[in-house]
Amino acid sequence: MMKFCQKMDRKTFPLVLSAFVWILICNVIVQVFRAPFESIGLYGWTIFLANVLFFIKNNPDHKEALLENFLGGIFGLLGALGLMHMNGFLEGLGFSELGATIVSIAIFLFLTIALHPMLPYVFNNNALCFFLVALINSGTQTALYTQPFGHFIGVLIGNGIVNVGTVMVVEFVAKKMAKKNS
Repeated sequence: MMKFCQKMDRKTFPLVLSAFVWILICNVIVQVFRAPFESIGLYGWTIFLANVLFFIKNNPDHKEALLENFLGGIFGLLGALGLMHMNGFLEGLGFSELGATIVSIAIFLFLTIALHPMLPYVFNNNALCFFLVALINSGTQTALYTQPFGHFIGVLIGNGIVNVGTVMVVEFVAKKMAKKNS
């Protein structure tokens, strides 16, 4: 049984600290260059969310976790775009805005739940998270609708630079620690 509060061992702390420093550096860069990034359609929330979801999974197989994170994020964004298009289509058929949204969300949730066992790298919690955040307000919806590729690139950067970079930094520190202890 997991304890409510546990001590971190001495070997783990430098690894966690190195991951923290790398992620902090990446997020500072994203914030400092936020306006220029957004002017080219690159939104920092996709980078940040890709990073958070990668570590929440706590999957020891980093290649598998990166693939699941990337594909889930892309599918979630595609699902959000699909919902926006489907809403317009359903409203054109006479559905109310709320009715169209409920039907569209139900279809996305059904696909995510029903197809997860067959395609877990695509239909997963990451997809659901990106889907919901992309639709959280009219600002993120408009940005996704007008600049979808910038969002996809954000997921790629979040996985490629931030997450792979974190894994590489932690592995480098672990090797240095092992060398020092031997």
